[in-house]
Amino acid sequence: MATTSRSSSKPPKPNVLLLCVDDLKPLLGWYGDARVKTPNMDRLARRGGLCETAYCNQAVCAPSRNSLMTGLRPTTLGIYDLPTHFRKAAPEAVTVSQ
Repeated sequence: MATTSRSSSKPPKPNVLLLCVDDLKPLLGWYGDARVKTPNMDRLARRGGLCETAYCNQAVCAPSRNSLMTGLRPTTLGIYDLPTHFRKAAPEAVTVSQ
């Protein structure tokens, strides 16, 4: 009689790698920039998916990064500049890395 373990009844967790490009500049080979040599990134892109449409909450790196890491919009955080730390606006926020 075959038995099934508990762990095999759950679907496997997806293996996800999220790469974020700062300042809206995807200057990489797999995006078609012939000047930039990125063989390892190109190889990784061929094995995964490519997003060609991206939306930015704020065209400044810190507010966009804060939004990505906290899941909160710049308008919610009230951060539109580089020097303001997100913990000032959302001290209890749980970030992606946490």
